[in-house]
Amino acid sequence: MNWNNRVTKGEGNLLDNHSISAMRDKPNIKQRFCISVLVLLFLLVVTRTVSADYLSLTGAETAPNIAEFAFKGEYLLLRLEIAIDDAHHFWPGLKGHENLNRLVAEADNHSNIDVRVETENGVQDPVDLRVTAATRSPRYSPFAGKIDPRTGRKLPSMPEDKQVLQVNSRYYLGGAEKITVAPPLDQAGFSAATIGFISSHGAMPVSNYAYLSRSATWRLNRQDPWQTQVINPRIQRQLRFPLHSYLYIQPREIRHEIIFRLRDMATWSGNSFDVWLTVDEPLKSQLRTEALAFLQSRNPLAVNQEVIEPQATEVIFLKLTSTGFLPLKDNESIPLGALLIGYRARFPVDGLPQNVEVDWDLFSPFEERVPSLIQDPAGPFPTQLTPSIPTLAWQNFLTSYDEPTVRPVTLYAQRLTLSGKGIGALVAFAVLGVCIFRFRNTRNHVMALATPALGIIFSVALAMQSSLAIPLPAPASLDSEQFSKIIYSLLNEIPDAYLEQESTEFERSLSQLVSEQALKTTRDALEPIFRPLTITGDRGYVSEISNLRIEALEQTSSGTRQTYRALCTWQSRNEGPFWGHSDRKLLDIRAMLDLEEHEGTWKIAGFTPITMRESVEPQKTWRQDTQPANGSTQTGSTANATPRQ
Repeated sequence: MNWNNRVTKGEGNLLDNHSISAMRDKPNIKQRFCISVLVLLFLLVVTRTVSADYLSLTGAETAPNIAEFAFKGEYLLLRLEIAIDDAHHFWPGLKGHENLNRLVAEADNHSNIDVRVETENGVQDPVDLRVTAATRSPRYSPFAGKIDPRTGRKLPSMPEDKQVLQVNSRYYLGGAEKITVAPPLDQAGFSAATIGFISSHGAMPVSNYAYLSRSATWRLNRQDPWQTQVINPRIQRQLRFPLHSYLYIQPREIRHEIIFRLRDMATWSGNSFDVWLTVDEPLKSQLRTEALAFLQSRNPLAVNQEVIEPQATEVIFLKLTSTGFLPLKDNESIPLGALLIGYRARFPVDGLPQNVEVDWDLFSPFEERVPSLIQDPAGPFPTQLTPSIPTLAWQNFLTSYDEPTVRPVTLYAQRLTLSGKGIGALVAFAVLGVCIFRFRNTRNHVMALATPALGIIFSVALAMQSSLAIPLPAPASLDSEQFSKIIYSLLNEIPDAYLEQESTEFERSLSQLVSEQALKTTRDALEPIFRPLTITGDRGYVSEISNLRIEALEQTSSGTRQTYRALCTWQSRNEGPFWGHSDRKLLDIRAMLDLEEHEGTWKIAGFTPITMRESVEPQKTWRQDTQPANGSTQTGSTANATPRQ
């Protein structure tokens, strides 16, 4: 297809080692990799969630003044958020006022602002300029107010003042390709106010948050906004590479995801390309068909040295935002130059394989390196592909990994646990006393020596046992602590069932935890909680259940099948790695559970969710009064970085 024709037509230490086949072709790549690892570790330590793929490492989003530069057509759209205390820097003749409305009115009377915009055609005055009172726009900043591990200093927090002067102005560029913007400068040539800025060209982000400490210059590429850049080696676009590869190794499925530009696909298939052509629904349908047909025979994947075919493939249309990749909304239209295509192939497996290899055969003519990421139960491992090293390889070196298996929840009889060393010492003293009393006057020296010897051997054997459990009669009625163990165990096993990809295996696993009569209705109620939606619109998983608390408990029937009803609250840690994005979210769940007991096995006979909302506080450790005895806070699914031992 010729896309240009549409214009004329009108359209634990689990890891010993990982073998990753990749090489770095720059001498300072080790330094960059170390810095990336440090930043990632810092992020995991100081934040409870990760909701962005690309994070500002400068902290410029916390600046009291924010500038947003948007190049659209022949105009530069400038949007400023100016702190009240810094207003005099932008309007030198402005008198300070405690009243924000009076300050805004006086600033709006000025015909210009102390922001200089210059092109090849000279200094440009704003075509229009409007000043209003506004509230600060919310911005995501995971490092705000935290301690920088590199320097030990506290990073800037988000501004406390919420009211700002908002400036919206427009500058005519007249075909210029080089645009320089200078903020209010002091006598030394640096910015007189602390300003953080971000920029975009059309629908394509050009730079993430950085400090506008002096003049900044953009070089526009009107044929391809992807090539538009800030002429500053320290300020680069957040996504420089047009191709990305993500390999996810999971216990029931291997998933290979590819992100590429439509321009690359046009080059591979020999079609022309118009970056400013708006994408509509008919064109999306045609692109989806062409992408599936083109990619299904590319990048073959081998599991345990055997090439396998994907069970399912799909194409998702994505866009690049300041925080990462996001799917296009229904009926959303953007230019072809900003459109990204995500291709996903799913390969079913029975368990973790020994090795996985992808023979990569797609490289962009504009950038030969392909950033890649391999993620398995031990965590993510970044790498890259090049024409000289085109194989993406994973080797299974997990030494203490347990495949997720759903186990029925049974309340075992109580047991009295005794120390083996204590029992051994007690038996030894008893045998010694008997020997002294029984053989004090005997002349049979063999028996006198053999009996204590056998007693000592028996005592040592008992002492070598760590403990001995003596079964006790089960209690006539269960208490709240025992019900806490039962409910926690049920909630803890459900995520393993939801790891199953085959519907028959999923129902078989879930039927061990849910009664047969309520399987369908309960499964539908559990779905939103244990297969949660991620920010990318895909289904994630539950990696941890914690802080379980029973608010109310009553017995609803007795007899052969005892039933109980419990009102519970708990916290659920949800995760979902898709398109290189690790979405983590902590939810507070409140639900009503109907429990059924038959011959010692407990199942869920009904599940009624009441509330499900994102937690406003970091996850707490289990309290002693709510934590099941000897219970792990991990679900045991391999989605965790530390699976069950």
